[in-house]
Amino acid sequence: MNPIRSCVVCGGPLGLSWLVDHFNERACRHCEGEPRCWSCNSITGGNGLRARTVLTNGRVRCARCSTGAVDLQSDVARVVRLVRPLLHSYGIQLPNRVRVTLAATDGLDQQIPGAHGITTFEHQFGRNRVTDLKIAAGLPATAFGRILAHEMGHGWLAGCPGQRPQAEEEGICELVGSWWLRHRGGRLAAYLLRNMRSNPDPIYGAGFREVARQAHGKSPDQVVHLVVRTGHI
Repeated sequence: MNPIRSCVVCGGPLGLSWLVDHFNERACRHCEGEPRCWSCNSITGGNGLRARTVLTNGRVRCARCSTGAVDLQSDVARVVRLVRPLLHSYGIQLPNRVRVTLAATDGLDQQIPGAHGITTFEHQFGRNRVTDLKIAAGLPATAFGRILAHEMGHGWLAGCPGQRPQAEEEGICELVGSWWLRHRGGRLAAYLLRNMRSNPDPIYGAGFREVARQAHGKSPDQVVHLVVRTGHI
C-alpha cells in the first residue's frame, strides 16, 4: 500500500477523510480515539513509530519517544553530557555541582502540580546552594533535555543579582530550555517549541513570551551576560 495513502498508526487505508497531526503525518478516523503519547501527544497503536508502550505509571508512550528515553538513573548521564556543555558554552553555570536524579511523575506532581522537574536550594554562608535537581522519569531525551536546561536555569539564576517576579524567573528558564530545543532540532523539539510559544499559562507561557520578546536579537551568551550583570534581560 502507498504509505502516503495509508494510516501511520494501523497501516490501513485512510478512507475519504483523515487526520493530519502536528508531525504532518496522516491517521485514519478509526484510529482517532486511540490513546495518545504522554510526551508528544501523537496517536499510538499498531507497529512502527506509533507502536504503543504502557509505562508502569499507566501512561502511554509511542515508539518514537521510547527510543532513547530516560527511564533509568543510568540513562541520565547520557543527556546531561549533551545539555551541560551547551549551557556552559553560553556562560550558564550552577553555583555548585549537583547530581541529577530521576523521580516518579506522581511524586513530582504532589509537590508541584504538573511539574516535570524541581530544583531545591538552601541559603548557606550568604550564598544559595542547589541541593537537589529532580526530573520526571520516562521522558524522551529531547524533552528530558528541555526540562534539565530549565532547571539548570533556576540553579544559575540563584547566583545572579536581585530578585525577579515569578513570571520573569520562569520565563528566563523557559528561554534556556528553548535554546536546548533549537540546538537539538527534530520534530519533537519543534513540537515542544510550538507548545511553549502558545502555552496559555500566565507564568510559564506569558513569562516566556515576554522574555523571548526582550531577548529578541540577542545571542544566548549576550542574554546570559546581561542577566549575570543586572539580574534581568
